[in-house]
Amino acid sequence: MKTGESIRLQMEKISSDGSAIARTPEGLVVFVPGALPGEDLEVRLSVRKKEYAIGSPGKIYMANPGRTEPFCPYYGTCGGCQLQHADYNLQRELKWSIVNDAFARIYKNPYPEISPCSGSPLEKNYRNKTSFPVGGRSGAAIVGYYSRRSHDIVETVRCPIMAKDVEESPELFAYALRSSGLAPYNEKTGKGMIRHIILRYAFSTKDILVSIVTAKKASKEEKKLILEKILPPLKEKYENLRTLTLNYNPSRGNIIVGKNTETLSGDGKIEEDLGPFRFRYDTTAFFQVNPLQAVRLYEKAAEMAATEENDPVLELYSGIGTLTAFLSRHSSSVTAVEEWGPSVERMKENMERNRLSGKVRIAAGPVENHIRSFPKGFRTIVVDPPRTGCSREVLAGMTNLEPEKIVYVSCNPATLARDAALLLEGGYEPEEICCFDMFPQTVHVESIALFRRKNT
Repeated sequence: MKTGESIRLQMEKISSDGSAIARTPEGLVVFVPGALPGEDLEVRLSVRKKEYAIGSPGKIYMANPGRTEPFCPYYGTCGGCQLQHADYNLQRELKWSIVNDAFARIYKNPYPEISPCSGSPLEKNYRNKTSFPVGGRSGAAIVGYYSRRSHDIVETVRCPIMAKDVEESPELFAYALRSSGLAPYNEKTGKGMIRHIILRYAFSTKDILVSIVTAKKASKEEKKLILEKILPPLKEKYENLRTLTLNYNPSRGNIIVGKNTETLSGDGKIEEDLGPFRFRYDTTAFFQVNPLQAVRLYEKAAEMAATEENDPVLELYSGIGTLTAFLSRHSSSVTAVEEWGPSVERMKENMERNRLSGKVRIAAGPVENHIRSFPKGFRTIVVDPPRTGCSREVLAGMTNLEPEKIVYVSCNPATLARDAALLLEGGYEPEEICCFDMFPQTVHVESIALFRRKNT
């Protein structure tokens, strides 16, 4: 088959990017965004490679019973969501299947039955953070999201995935940027100033943090423009705007935020409650985007980590201490390892404010630098790494400490399954696997796996 040709295909399963997967009679794998498993439909090939193809759905001869109408007018052009055409029960089933498929394909060993995907309390208006790329069109700034598989910006007026109070923020940001006259950044030429607008919102306190990511350090004149042209309309719209920061990112890569942040208004922080705890964090800190669901995730992880004797716990990749606080309720102490300097400072503040300083020891620096220096004696290790998962050095370091169990929190089923195979080589096998829908309407899913040392 060639690009532009159409073929009738039966969709088999969902892929990790939200496309349905089918095979032609000749065995060619075809990824079809917008289709769902079990559907019988016409597919027009838009990309043809040697080993696979990408197609667009046409006439549907038999639809999945869970197919539904997307609620966002930008769905299909904006790349932020991938599953709005599936009802919520089907979304949860698909996410469970992604986790299960990852273990079947990558782990390739017996594993416990994975529990059904835990649904989010909110199916939309759940996000407390977003990063809007900024571009230019006819000399004027545009704000929105990247389209699927590209850096073309889909100009957006509102985002119904964002918290209700701030879902119309992209239109406001575009107006404020145009008023300032500051030039949008151009990825191709490297010229221009404004790269992204980051918005962070707290459901409990209603705090709002806005950060403008720039390609260079702002001059006095540019800071004055921001304070006089951008800040006033933001404050008029959002009475709870707590802080406005500038984040400097001069790199030519795809990383959104840079290492240096300057506060122009407010204290540079935002505060949010998770369960009985209150946390303060800043522009660059990691914080779960779905706070209501995050409480359930952390409670489950803490339950898995708990021991009858309330033993000490070693926690790796601790961030600002959100999971740390939940772990402290079921342990005599927590040793928390975190590399990012600002997050280490926030964790110190958060432990003190939640009266946990006496139970938490903070080890600042890369996990790889600490893992070999810890003495044996931790019966439980909890790890919550980035999407790339754990390095072999970290996995080996954990197994060398010989804990009774390892609790692994993951936002990437593929790297979780990969690391599970390496943990098995080190003597640890999965005892329980569960998943949580932290990101409704998208294909992303959060998982927790409990590993236990064999023959103990």
